[in-house]
Amino acid sequence: MKLHTVLFCSLFALAVSPHAQAVVGDLTTQSTVVIATAYGDAIFTTNFTRPTGTGGFDPFLTIQANGTEQGYNTSARKGVFDTNREPQRNHEIQLKDLAKVQIGGVECYSFVIDINEPNSTDKSKISLDALKLYTTAQTKQTTTNVDALGIKRFDLDSLGDNYIKYNDLNSGSGQADIAFFIPTASFLAGPNAAKSTDYVYMYQQFGSNISANLTGTSQGGFEETAIGYGITPVPEASTLIPLTGILGLVFGTNLINRRRKAAAQSHEDAPSA
Repeated sequence: MKLHTVLFCSLFALAVSPHAQAVVGDLTTQSTVVIATAYGDAIFTTNFTRPTGTGGFDPFLTIQANGTEQGYNTSARKGVFDTNREPQRNHEIQLKDLAKVQIGGVECYSFVIDINEPNSTDKSKISLDALKLYTTAQTKQTTTNVDALGIKRFDLDSLGDNYIKYNDLNSGSGQADIAFFIPTASFLAGPNAAKSTDYVYMYQQFGSNISANLTGTSQGGFEETAIGYGITPVPEASTLIPLTGILGLVFGTNLINRRRKAAAQSHEDAPSA
């Protein structure tokens, strides 16, 4: 499904529903999904361009456990929850480190996830059930109360119990499987705007809605998240359409298609010379 169509569907659902409903972002059947949140629309896609010649995958958040798994990036020794490999591949990042991209006129921070699940058909599916971002001046945190990490800047579940489905059919690790984009305004707008030197903590939880192994035990490798340097969704950001223009585009496109079909039918029905 094309990205502008997905965006339209998200916008239409919000317009016709008086209460926000839980949304399942199904990346097993679509290449791009949009989740509406109180912090702006988050975009998740498997259809994106990757930069070349930039070295290996360099994660700041690494999580691994059987069944469900969760954690946030911290360089504190032994980490928290199910994080691994501190501080080399699990550590703090600062707001000034994040990469930005323009999508439909909206500036977003860009991230990528390497999903390392077995490629067999009964063990390759997984769900991203929670995604939260916080900023603070404090480093090396060890709290198990996630909402005490700092000022909350984004929450995938702010308007409902949302989650992302994914089927990891890619072999090997060290490559980006999913790119996701968070509006920068949720960090930079208002009197409590984050400072460029603030630390960014990202909390994730996997496997609550869809286990990576349908028998109930995850056997995959690390779930790793990195900053999306040079990552651009397809179609390119410059060609995407802002949300305010989507409604007119969709109905306008339908009208054009109907006229084309009518013209083609008239040509077929016309008597030959």
